[in-house]
Amino acid sequence: MTSNRWQAEVFSLSTGAWRRHGNPPRNSIQFLGFRIAVAVDGGLYWLAFNRTPMDGGFRLDNLIISLDLTSEEFGEVNLPDSLAQCSHSSLSIFKLRESLVVHAFDAPSSVVWMMNDGIPKTFTKLFVIDLPVCVIVRGFRKSGEPIYETVKEHQEIGGRLAVCEPNSKNMDDLGIDEAFSFSVFPYTETLLLLDKPDLNDF
Repeated sequence: MTSNRWQAEVFSLSTGAWRRHGNPPRNSIQFLGFRIAVAVDGGLYWLAFNRTPMDGGFRLDNLIISLDLTSEEFGEVNLPDSLAQCSHSSLSIFKLRESLVVHAFDAPSSVVWMMNDGIPKTFTKLFVIDLPVCVIVRGFRKSGEPIYETVKEHQEIGGRLAVCEPNSKNMDDLGIDEAFSFSVFPYTETLLLLDKPDLNDF
């Protein structure tokens, strides 16, 4: 996608070519930087905000943009008021098992919401964890435990990875530290292109 006047293209595995998509998001939608889309149950999801002119200024409302990979239609998912109006820099989205979750950090609280099935989409608050240290959520285990990067006070980069059990609130240090920052990604054991021969590269 490109900024300002949105343009979307879809890559077809059957043809091996890109084609222009005719239904991009409206121009008032702004995606949050270059954050990676989250794939859940046949759809892609991005964090975004809607910029609406209001009283000589602008109103910013956080929301989620979706793309149905079957119909190839974009959609908009409204967030609960507490998420729609908070600083968008405190929000992040992840896949937890087969559901989309939204994480909001409002120091010292780490709050996780899960998107429910149905139309319109609704959200359920899963848990709130009050943390004694500054953290950045990096992902979730399959068990549902959030993976945090703990950052020392007055330190902008670098930290350690830890897992928190939501019920007991116990933090389990994984013994992994980094001088700069972490990125944590889910993975699949195999990824094969449809209608394409298998290629082995050694």
